[in-house]
Amino acid sequence: MKNTKGFSLIELVVAIVIMGIAFYALINVFMVLAPRDIDARTLTTGTHLMNRKMEEVMLKSFPAISSESVFSFAAPFNSYSGQVVVNYVTTADVNTVSASPTPYKRVKVQAWGLKLSTIEVVTLAVTYEIN
Repeated sequence: MKNTKGFSLIELVVAIVIMGIAFYALINVFMVLAPRDIDARTLTTGTHLMNRKMEEVMLKSFPAISSESVFSFAAPFNSYSGQVVVNYVTTADVNTVSASPTPYKRVKVQAWGLKLSTIEVVTLAVTYEIN
């Protein structure tokens, strides 16, 4: 009577070939996704820096909120730059810049870096003070 427990040499070779093909496919997937992970991390870092700057600006009193020229973020994020642009806007349309002061200021914070195109966040600052 022949012992049939275990695998034959041919079955083992076939299993190794199938596993090799599967691992090759998995490695290709990871190689395609790795650059996207770097871009996502860069975008997340830029967004975090931009939101942090927006919070810093919005903590100021309404009269103190003003534009800031181009700046670099502190280390270890000094490869990222940013800018704050503040404009008075009309009461009828917050996208229309006003030549004279109004109770509304559009605050736009922009950030960019080596691998990051310019991203921005915009908010509206409002005062209820009567002049």
